[in-house]
Amino acid sequence: MKLHRILFLAPLLLVSCRNNPVDEIQGVFEADKTALKLVMQQEVKSDNLLATALLDKVIENSVIEFKIYGDSIKGLMFLAGQSTLINGVIQVNKDTMNIKSGTFEGLIIPKKPGFVIKNKSSSVEIQMIPTKGTDLSENTKTAIANFARKQREIAEFTDNLGRWQEGTFVDEFGDQTNKPFAFCIIRGSHETSAVVANDVFVKAIVDGGSIYFQIFNESMTIRETFPENEFGYIKIKFPGGNVESERIFLHDNIISESARDDKSVIYNHLIKEDGELKLLLDLSSASSYYSDKFQFNIAKSNLSEVLAQIDSGH
Repeated sequence: MKLHRILFLAPLLLVSCRNNPVDEIQGVFEADKTALKLVMQQEVKSDNLLATALLDKVIENSVIEFKIYGDSIKGLMFLAGQSTLINGVIQVNKDTMNIKSGTFEGLIIPKKPGFVIKNKSSSVEIQMIPTKGTDLSENTKTAIANFARKQREIAEFTDNLGRWQEGTFVDEFGDQTNKPFAFCIIRGSHETSAVVANDVFVKAIVDGGSIYFQIFNESMTIRETFPENEFGYIKIKFPGGNVESERIFLHDNIISESARDDKSVIYNHLIKEDGELKLLLDLSSASSYYSDKFQFNIAKSNLSEVLAQIDSGH
């Protein structure tokens, strides 16, 4: 009976005595930048001196560092302007170590003196080597904090799309004035004869009984350029399905209603109605040199509350 029990327990003891591969890679690790440069050179495949100099700068400015404690992994991959925050658990499947953190799915492959990490969707393998530290470096912690702040700002920006807010005009020196206005940011699309439907952001401003539009690229850093001091037309589709064209004026890359008989169709609808308007701006209506088309939707949403707040002076 005792022999039977010993034979029964023997396989379990063998399994329990096997080393967990994660136990072999505990501590803080950073990218081997010399090895990383060789890998990136193979990916770029260029003998151009400028490309080589740029690659050297990219490697120099990269931040790739992880701390592994138990089966948890935390750190940052910043390379070529792309940041990936890693904060997850290492899962062992036979001899494979898998990481899943947000949208990142990667593999860890033991390779002395540390390990290789790679994104499952990429062929680039990054050699990680141990450091003498017991925690992530201050530079990495700062980079992680900045990345987290940026993510919060993006989430806040996305959550506020289409909602009206209060802003303040600035003077010619860029200083804030005490003149407030209502504005909202809307996601739209932009297409030309050469480019089909890339994203843009539209800033709608309501001030002094008028509405104005500015259109920016997807990073909100550059305003789209329009014909200067020209009249054109914008098409408006109402909630009921009927379509109307309204004259607009383009100046200093700003679009403003220029309706006849003081009938500002978009402004009046936003003030009085709740339904969403679909707007289509075709710049060829203002200049034959332009083929750009911009499409976006706009609604009253919380505009009344923001205007009331502005009128009350808080």
